[in-house]
Amino acid sequence: MANPVSRLWADYSNASPESKLRVRRILTGVWLLVVAVLAIWVIRNQEDQLRQIADRLRSANRTWLAIAVVVEIASMSTVALTYHLILKRLGHPISIPWLLHLHVQRAGVNFAAPFGGAATAYTWVGRLGQKNVPGEDAVLTLALRTLCVYVATLVVVVITFAVSGRPLFAGLGVIAMIAIVLLSIGIARKGRGDWKTLQRWARKLPARFQERVLTAIERFKEHRLRPQDLLRVVGSTLLTRFCTISLIYICIRALDVTPSVYALFIAYVSSFVAARLVPVLYGMGAIEGSLTVALQRSGVPAEVAVGSALLFRFFDFLAPSLIGLALYAWAERTNPSLRASTQTVPSEPQAEEPEDL
Repeated sequence: MANPVSRLWADYSNASPESKLRVRRILTGVWLLVVAVLAIWVIRNQEDQLRQIADRLRSANRTWLAIAVVVEIASMSTVALTYHLILKRLGHPISIPWLLHLHVQRAGVNFAAPFGGAATAYTWVGRLGQKNVPGEDAVLTLALRTLCVYVATLVVVVITFAVSGRPLFAGLGVIAMIAIVLLSIGIARKGRGDWKTLQRWARKLPARFQERVLTAIERFKEHRLRPQDLLRVVGSTLLTRFCTISLIYICIRALDVTPSVYALFIAYVSSFVAARLVPVLYGMGAIEGSLTVALQRSGVPAEVAVGSALLFRFFDFLAPSLIGLALYAWAERTNPSLRASTQTVPSEPQAEEPEDL
């Protein structure tokens, strides 16, 4: 007898885009209701702890908060650098400041339309169309960056094992890190347009992932991308991951607690997984909860764990989203041609999925 969960997932995977969007909207409404109920319960039953959290936030170190602003700007700049590297390789040399401005606008659109990546993809394609970038190249850029986000996060997971302090996990993490380094060197030295090795590995993946990876490789070959081109993008994406981990550290230090290295990495990994499980407002509720639990289990006091999670979400999501929404509205108002853009989002799976912002 087939697993009911697997059967439901298979039905969802084979559904039309309209049906998927309808399901996501229903699930989003249910999740927001759950978050609201939980928030009301906490407010009514945890008044003393909420008071302690509020006191901690009011006494937060202003210097560390200022550093958090700088690190978040650096984090968004590394995202713009990633886009710059991909677009430049595709023959579209667009400046990093312009891409940073567009990235922040996309964050605002994601905040206003939290039902997946289609709205942000449309904004991305339309704005790049003003720079004469074809829609196919714009979507390929999103696909390539999303792929590198998962690769970079896999590296972070390996590092998490290495710094866990548990001999078995640490040993496995070190071995995996050595394998990643050797693999990267091999790709850099031999990957001059030869995708055969990666295609052979891709055919060993599960059917669902195999088709996507092989399709992506064929698109990369059409654009004459080389395997070592991926290394540069993965490298810049890793910078973004480490900026995010640094921001978690800064938010905890602002509340006068020094976390362990393992606490930072496990908190990041848990929040990344939570964001994928709840793809609405970039994991609203799930990220805060996963960060709090991970930090508490790593020895951070409860009120500090909650307070730092709230600070992190403010700097990493809420502030950039509100600024981006304002920039998007201002761009639409001052440049009417943006509203009349004829660019469309190509009908590809990437345009339907939540893209890592």
